[in-house]
Amino acid sequence: MLITVDIGNTHIVTGIFDEKGNILLTFRIATNERLTEDEYFSYFRNISKFNGIEIEKVSGIVLSSVVPNLITIFQFFGRKYFDIEPMLVDLNLKLDFTFDEKVNPTGFGADRIANIAQALKEYPHKNLITLDLGTATTYEVLKENVYIGGGILPGIEMSINALCGNTAKLPKVKFSNPESVLGHDTISAIQAGIFYGYAGQIKHIIKKIKEEVGEEYFVVATGGLGKILSAEIDEIDVYQSDLSIKGLYTLYQNNK
Repeated sequence: MLITVDIGNTHIVTGIFDEKGNILLTFRIATNERLTEDEYFSYFRNISKFNGIEIEKVSGIVLSSVVPNLITIFQFFGRKYFDIEPMLVDLNLKLDFTFDEKVNPTGFGADRIANIAQALKEYPHKNLITLDLGTATTYEVLKENVYIGGGILPGIEMSINALCGNTAKLPKVKFSNPESVLGHDTISAIQAGIFYGYAGQIKHIIKKIKEEVGEEYFVVATGGLGKILSAEIDEIDVYQSDLSIKGLYTLYQNNK
């Protein structure tokens, strides 16, 4: 049994896999840098027990984090409760892709590595664009298993928070697919602007990538809000909510 822990800026997403690579359970808790290894184990034990999973069978832990302060906490978690040294996802692992000579990979995020690893496994022999619509939105471009570049932009919730936080009268709204691009009150106007504005950004980014590189690309999207948006964007070929945690499993199997 393998534990995958994907620490993002907003949520910590945990997956539990059996020995055949099947996902037994996933759950998420809010990212909190004041969390201790004991508190996290309490969450982990109680949720696993509720779902009938015996955590004594854990044989490996793989950890991805974009929050450096939490790496040590989860290393303590593995050592203290399972006597396991977690595998940390970084560029020191054996990867199925390389970087173009123009790319400086310094600081390349573990979440991005996991997404690429799984996309390459599931869609081999394709030029790939991966989109992760999380706290920040990231996109990665691979041509013949070579990473040629990518980009980072403010995520959907970040955009909503900025709009609310920097204006006196505009409320914070829930991200959703509006009935029309024409809002009829303040809330629906914000929802329409955010949804179609963000969809337009993504469409244009994909269009410019294809123009610049001059190749056919298969586009894989993931991330918490990606499902809602993907339905609007024909350029996205597939949405996979579990791309990251499956990618952690793949990286573990390739490097254990």
